Amino acid sequence: MVELRAGRLYVPVATYEHALVGYPAVALLARDGAWWLIPLKGGAGGLQLKLRTARGDRVVEAQEFFRAEGLEDTHEPRTFELAFEPSRGAFKLVAPAASRGG
Repeated sequence: MVELRAGRLYVPVATYEHALVGYPAVALLARDGAWWLIPLKGGAGGLQLKLRTARGDRVVEAQEFFRAEGLEDTHEPRTFELAFEPSRGAFKLVAPAASRGG
């Protein structure tokens, strides 16, 4: 799970260690009606996975991306699951069923 608050994507240490360990940066893309998080190796550019807490939580400063997607910094926080799609080498940000109304 990751949480989107004020244009920042918060990545708990458990999610980081399970899905993103070894990747210092990510790219965010809007494609096919979804948001995609693409892990990037060092030197590939992208948005840095900044260390946020001593226990290892991370944060991605992505205000520009989410503003371009129509979400202002004051938008209500949202939680997403990361669903890996091997054919894309990326994680799809998926809202849990309860927050989708289903």
